[in-house]
Amino acid sequence: MGVRCGKSIRCDGVERALRLIPGGTDVGLRDGTGSPEEGPSLRLAAEQLRPFIGRRIKAVGGNSRIGIERLRHRRVDEIFAWGKHLVFQCGDVALRVHFLLWGTFAATVRGQSVTGDYRRTGPPRLVLTFSNGEITIWSASLRFVDGRDVRAAYDFTVDVMAPEWDPRAAARRVRQHPAASIADLLLDQSIFAGVGNIIKNEVLFRTRTSPFAKVRDLSSRRVRAIVDDARTFSFRFLELRRAFALRKSLEIYGKSACAACGGKVSRRIHGTRQRRSFFCQACQPTRRLRRRGH
Repeated sequence: MGVRCGKSIRCDGVERALRLIPGGTDVGLRDGTGSPEEGPSLRLAAEQLRPFIGRRIKAVGGNSRIGIERLRHRRVDEIFAWGKHLVFQCGDVALRVHFLLWGTFAATVRGQSVTGDYRRTGPPRLVLTFSNGEITIWSASLRFVDGRDVRAAYDFTVDVMAPEWDPRAAARRVRQHPAASIADLLLDQSIFAGVGNIIKNEVLFRTRTSPFAKVRDLSSRRVRAIVDDARTFSFRFLELRRAFALRKSLEIYGKSACAACGGKVSRRIHGTRQRRSFFCQACQPTRRLRRRGH
C-alpha cells in the first residue's frame, strides 16, 4: 500500500484506475512515452516551490471540477513529494497532484521562472496565485485529501528516494511476483514509488537486464542490483535535471544506437501497463540469466 489514510488510497489501485503512469524527463524528450514528472522531477519541484510555503493563495483558476475554490485564501503549510505525487498541505486539507501521462507545471516567483523547462501552453487544470508569484498545472489529476498531516499517511519505505526506503523489502516484493516481467514491476508504485518509464528503461539497461525477463528467471543477485540501481539512478536523474542535462546523458531511453555496443536500439510497447521499452538485444539478452548468475 502506498498511502495509509482514512480513505485508504492504494497507490497501485489508483495507478490502474486513473492510468497514473507518467514517464519523465526534459520536455524535449517527449516521444509518446511520458511526461517530465517522474519521482526525481517532483523532488526538484518541491524544492523549486519552497517560496510559496507559508503564503496564502490569493486567487484560484483552472478547468478542474473538484471544487478548487476551496483553496482560495488558504495558506500553504507544506509542499512535499512522494513517489510521483506532489502534495500541497493547506491547513486541514491537502491537494494531491498526479501528473498522469502528459501533465506538467510552471511557476514564477516575483516574475522569474523557477521551473525552467516545464512550460506548456493550453488550458490549465489549476492556477494558484500568490502575492509573490504563481503556479500553473496542466493535464494533471487533482484530488483533495482531508487531514492536517497527510504526509504521515504516506509509506515512505517504498519511495525510492526517501531516507526510509527499504531495498530489502522491495526485493522481497519483487520476488513475490515470479510470473511478472521486471519492466512491469519497476513501474509498480507500491514497490518502486517514483520510478517512471525513463528510470525503468535506464535501470534495466544499466543492469543489462531484458525488459521482458520474468522475475522467476532472474537471480537474487540480479534482483538486488535492479533494486539498488532504481535508487542510485533516481538520484542521478535528479542531479541531471538540476543541470538541464538529462536528455544528453541518457544511455538507452529515446536512443537509436546502444551506448555500450553501438548496436541498434529496439523499441516495443508491452506489458500490463502497455509502456514503451527501449532495449539492446545484444546487451540485454533474455536467456540464461540464472545460469550465468547475473
